[in-house]
Amino acid sequence: MYFSYDIIDKRAVTDPDGIAIRWQSPDGRLLEVSNADLHHHSDVTAYYLRRMGVGIGSRVFMYDMETVFEYATVLTALNKLCATPVFDLRKQPVDRCNELQAYAIVCNCLSDIIPIIDAHIDKFTTLEIKISVGYPYPRNWFDLHTGTRLARPFRPADNLPKKYTSFIVYDKQPILYDETYPIDATGNTVLDRFLGAIRHGSAFEIRQ
Repeated sequence: MYFSYDIIDKRAVTDPDGIAIRWQSPDGRLLEVSNADLHHHSDVTAYYLRRMGVGIGSRVFMYDMETVFEYATVLTALNKLCATPVFDLRKQPVDRCNELQAYAIVCNCLSDIIPIIDAHIDKFTTLEIKISVGYPYPRNWFDLHTGTRLARPFRPADNLPKKYTSFIVYDKQPILYDETYPIDATGNTVLDRFLGAIRHGSAFEIRQ
């Protein structure tokens, strides 16, 4: 199952104004992202990531993205590319990125893991790009928002595999999930809620 194509993109056609994401900031501001908006944002994000070299099977570590609405757009974009998001629950970026041969890291700009990554950048063996989400973005990181503003229309690849690793959740050991990922299979509750929401047609709720 390609949830980006099979669910989100179809919902953008059948119910474009329906709410896909509901994000609330600490000061009470509410942002609602429609199905049509999620489709658009995931398309431009997928275009940008593909231009940055992310493709089928690329392993992309995501850190501290659970409190920003881009969590959903990046996940959806990676699914469109058949790339593999990796959730490192113990935040050990150097060892785990090297072990799983990470191509990229996408990280909340306010994350306390950024200085750890930067301080040990010479120890990463396969990492090619670091992408920051939000403002202010750190030095020597690409900025997701700048990149997506320059995006052009996205077209899916012709050779998408029928079976692929949809996610990797890494707690004590890495657990690989295919496209039939069970909604309640891990302790990564944010990922479970996201998948549950998109499959049941409800809004994905995020609080910062």
